[in-house]
Amino acid sequence: MGKNLTEKEFKKLIQKHIRNVDFVKVTIDDDCAIFGFLVKFSNDFVMIEESNDFALAGTKIIPYNSIRSIRNNMYDKVSKAIYVSEKLIQFNQDIINKTNLDNAEALFKSIKKQDFHCIVESSKNKKDLFSIGEILEVKSKSVVINNYDPAGRINKKPHKISFKNIDLINFNDNYTKVFRKYLTQKNT
Repeated sequence: MGKNLTEKEFKKLIQKHIRNVDFVKVTIDDDCAIFGFLVKFSNDFVMIEESNDFALAGTKIIPYNSIRSIRNNMYDKVSKAIYVSEKLIQFNQDIINKTNLDNAEALFKSIKKQDFHCIVESSKNKKDLFSIGEILEVKSKSVVINNYDPAGRINKKPHKISFKNIDLINFNDNYTKVFRKYLTQKNT
């Protein structure tokens, strides 16, 4: 969580960045940095409209407890000014409203209901896992993803991912939206 901030102060900081539509850098537990705009949060998750090269690059969901810091310095303020000047801040409010951050089960059910494929990055026993595909099933403690490979082949066996191992969730991004059009039905 944010340096030297109480839980209440940290939540107020997040609310302030959402209200002001601030461009931020979010650093998470593995020192990974995500740049973009905070748009929604709960006690369990933070939703970010990720940016890359002055374009919105999809929706990223981060477990709330994995956030180490949120930066909004002079560099980020200049980035926001460019986004505003170029009229690049255009969030899909419908997606934001329909994405339920109450808990992991509700989150994946809401992504599935919106018919998005997603990318789930997770770790288990210090092994990094990457799953991309359609959400087949959402259970109380896990999600089942119909994973596909870089050649567009759907795996024979879907990936079952425990919620407790999830590090990041990505959806509404160009990669998954375009790639799903070119999937082959051959199983690997």
